[in-house]
Amino acid sequence: MLLYIAVKYPLKDGDMILYNNCRIITTPGHTSGHISLYFPKLNSVITGDAAVNENYKLVVANPNYCLNVEQAERSLIKIKNLRAENYYCYHGGKIIL
Repeated sequence: MLLYIAVKYPLKDGDMILYNNCRIITTPGHTSGHISLYFPKLNSVITGDAAVNENYKLVVANPNYCLNVEQAERSLIKIKNLRAENYYCYHGGKIIL
């Protein structure tokens, strides 16, 4: 059974949500529509699957699970360039830089 959910408000890179406390960062590569969330006031990024914690370093997830490795590498650079203090990865947990 397929389930379809209507999108009421499509998000794009740079959009602010949650009362302007969170910026959408498009991070395609793992999947085509992947996003990460940047919280400037908290100096923190929720990377989702755009990055994993490997020995306390942000790296691209296993290439076997990326739809587009080149895009994933560009997305990783993009979130690293935010120079956040905290990165929360779906795999590997929190990294404090």
